[in-house]
Amino acid sequence: MAWYFLVGTLAAFGALCALWVSFGWLLSACRDGCLVYLGKRGKPGFVGIYLWLRDLGAVRCPLIVVDQGLTETEREYLDKHGIERYSLAELPERLGIGANTN
Repeated sequence: MAWYFLVGTLAAFGALCALWVSFGWLLSACRDGCLVYLGKRGKPGFVGIYLWLRDLGAVRCPLIVVDQGLTETEREYLDKHGIERYSLAELPERLGIGANTN
């Protein structure tokens, strides 16, 4: 009897999770903006989480990593996964900050 209760509880939880994910896909998930991450040498940080969320379809906007002394291996990893990287000097131009709009 306890097994039936456990299986029923897990099935109800699974259905609730499926509804939650379906509702999330209906929302506009960062289609116009971008995420900026200040990369740190030797630490994957947010990049792994971003790749996981992007593969799930939960995040659709690009990730920009600020190159503050990344190693060549880390740069190759970012390029391989299609993640943009810019130096601090190049970042304002990429984001359009400080541009003259007349």
